[in-house]
Parts: sequence; structure tokens; C-alpha cells
Amino acid sequence: MAGESCQHCKGEMDEGHMSVGDTLGYVSGQQQGMLKVTTRVRRARACLECGFIEMYLDPTELRSRLPK
Repeated sequence: MAGESCQHCKGEMDEGHMSVGDTLGYVSGQQQGMLKVTTRVRRARACLECGFIEMYLDPTELRSRLPK
């Protein structure tokens, strides 16, 4: 992941994480029912040129939240 350039403008990417408490994350549209569970964003990268943001989560954790 280190050394990879932005997929939009080829600018330099900065490695980091999201920081807004426990509420920021991904909620799949496949989840059913009223209570949806958020999968936490574990890692993020931001382009220092255009501001594009990439976010990464644990795919195993996400799959465990989806209906079988």
C-alpha cells in the first residue's frame, strides 16, 4: 500500500485512519431489519493533491453482518 499513488490524479497518498469516534463506518445495504450494524473503517488514505479518500475495513467482519 505504501508508495501507491492516487487512482484519480496520481498524486501522493497519505496513510492514516478515520477519527470520529465509534459511529463512522460502513453499513451495507444488504443488512435487513431495523437495527443495522456498522463495520468500522480500519484504515484510510488521503490524496495530498486532489483530496480523494480511500477507506478500508475488515471484509470478514463485513461478511459476518450480511444475511446468509
